[in-house]
Amino acid sequence: MKLVVIGFGQCGCNIADEFYAINNHAKSIFNRKIEILTDAFAINTDEADLGGFRHIPKDRHHRIVIGGVRTFGHGVGKMNVDGAKIIKESYTVITDNILESRKFHETDGVLAIASGSGGTGSGAIGWAIKKLKERIEKPVYAAVVLPFGYEENGVTSYAITNTATCLKTVNQYADAVFLLDNERFARRGYSFARNLHQINLEFVNNFYDLFCAGEERRPQYLGSKVIDAGDIKQTLEGISSIGRGQIDLATFYRWSKEHFREEARESSAVAGALDKAMNNLSVSIDLKDARKILVLLTAQKGVITLNALEEVATLLQERAPRAVIRMGDYPRRGKEISLTLVASSLAKVVRVENLYLQAKDLFKQQAKLNRETQEQIQQLHQTGKELPSLD
Repeated sequence: MKLVVIGFGQCGCNIADEFYAINNHAKSIFNRKIEILTDAFAINTDEADLGGFRHIPKDRHHRIVIGGVRTFGHGVGKMNVDGAKIIKESYTVITDNILESRKFHETDGVLAIASGSGGTGSGAIGWAIKKLKERIEKPVYAAVVLPFGYEENGVTSYAITNTATCLKTVNQYADAVFLLDNERFARRGYSFARNLHQINLEFVNNFYDLFCAGEERRPQYLGSKVIDAGDIKQTLEGISSIGRGQIDLATFYRWSKEHFREEARESSAVAGALDKAMNNLSVSIDLKDARKILVLLTAQKGVITLNALEEVATLLQERAPRAVIRMGDYPRRGKEISLTLVASSLAKVVRVENLYLQAKDLFKQQAKLNRETQEQIQQLHQTGKELPSLD
């Protein structure tokens, strides 16, 4: 599957830059010689932020500053309402650059990415998706990053209200919305910068095998049951979560492929990869709430047996009895088994429900706080009313 990736705001642009990096890795002559991106764009109101990426081209067609008249290139300061106003004035520049990109005709879809708690990304992504849907027939997907726990503290937490309003808007227009929960993958002993980079990298790597599988052209690497763009499009709908599990096979010595212990080891490795994938889902869910599931097993040719596939299918059917399950294999990796799991069309996501409930409460508290603040300011002015001024 080939995508155009668009990053909005600093967070979204950083993730888009990671997508560009894995595309460079995939198409390298030393790797798979497969292209999974047709183009990538970074869009922000903060000019300085656009200079910090390593991979997206530096020309003005790929790194786009919007809202310069309003912000003078200095961002919107967490105000996603301002971000929404700016994108409504600037969306034609974005859509024109995307549609005029050199390989857009090869694109299977568009992926827009933003942080829900930011200003520019949170406000811009929903309207941009709406306008893209009006102009193209290809599916438009979104990836929204949920905030860290510390960002949700306080009566005036923009992280919660911004994320809730962003999700509500994006869900109205996007064909599917991947959620990435920062709090779920935060490592307390790491620096903040390392946390952000590692979380972004792990999220992007989840898509690597999935996108490569359908673009593979070498016969020896074609799966017995190929997962391609059609399978992905049929699976992705509504709120979605993606995860990947990997088990190293380097310590396994395949001295006899027919020996009963070999099959037991391989089945155990597949089960372990599935368990890791479920634990690494980008947002915590209960699989019983998924209505569509996609599974891709990637390993050395001959390692994935029919028995292992049947065990994975049986387990998933037990965990998600109402889901349509699509499975495929990709004989690409040599020293590990990798399993990519996509759970889509989710009927219930506790994390999102909690954010919506918190946001409703915060909006009420903020309105009350604003009234009280105005009353106190008026009282202060009244107290000094009889004092002389220096006008």
